[in-house]
Amino acid sequence: YLDIAGQFDFIRAKARFAVEYNGNFPVVMDKAHIHLIQAYHPLLFLYNKANTKPTIPVDLSLNEKQRILVISGPNAGGKTVTLKTVGLLQLMMQSGLLVPVHPDSEMGIFKQIMIHIGDTQSLEFELSTYSSHLKNMKHFMENANGKTLFFIDELGSGSDPNLGGAFAEVIMEELARKHAMGIVTTHYLNLKVMAGKTAGIINGAMAFDEKNLQPLYQLLVGKPGSSYTFSIAERIGLDKNLINRARQLVDEDQFRLDKLLNRTEQDLQDIQHKE
Repeated sequence: YLDIAGQFDFIRAKARFAVEYNGNFPVVMDKAHIHLIQAYHPLLFLYNKANTKPTIPVDLSLNEKQRILVISGPNAGGKTVTLKTVGLLQLMMQSGLLVPVHPDSEMGIFKQIMIHIGDTQSLEFELSTYSSHLKNMKHFMENANGKTLFFIDELGSGSDPNLGGAFAEVIMEELARKHAMGIVTTHYLNLKVMAGKTAGIINGAMAFDEKNLQPLYQLLVGKPGSSYTFSIAERIGLDKNLINRARQLVDEDQFRLDKLLNRTEQDLQDIQHKE
């Protein structure tokens, strides 16, 4: 009787918690597949609800044709939150919890979930930030398969941008070749270019309002995003002369491409606003 009472108590606790964060039962499939509609990070949703603030939902698909999503965009724009949202919802669903998504969302079953988020340097094992990053990537590449879902925050960071960027491309290529699915966040220009021309890898960007210098926390799938480095420097009140000096030090082609990404994103927002 105690066991049965415990089971009912556990089920009731899950249900009560699900009511708090608008949990739903998605369409569950026995294959590697993700199609999230109006997905929320449950803790962010509860935090915003307590502070009467809106939470911007995420719509996102990973399937046979688009296996890896590369998210770029400004710092504090929501890249890592988006990545964590998808990972947490997948773990919740596979643990038997209801998830804060539209009930028409489709979620598959993955045999492996691999996560690399944050600085994993270790004094004990004499690992620098980058060497620990590479050690994790080695494990990902050796063990990934078609039933793997991976999440890598700031792929290739912690090393020379050109060399780290080259390694990051190789890592993404290998994970795509192993048919793994996943989300990668980055500021590297070469990864944005690679995602635009490699089958199975797609770009995504976190929207940013350049006029008001505010992140919009909205994921736009299908295009890369600018890091808005100079705009964010202006937003925090850095001296204009210092910003202009930094601009002059940047490679002209890279600066032009970043400006182009800025302009494209702002034009797209204007069109959506008019519609």
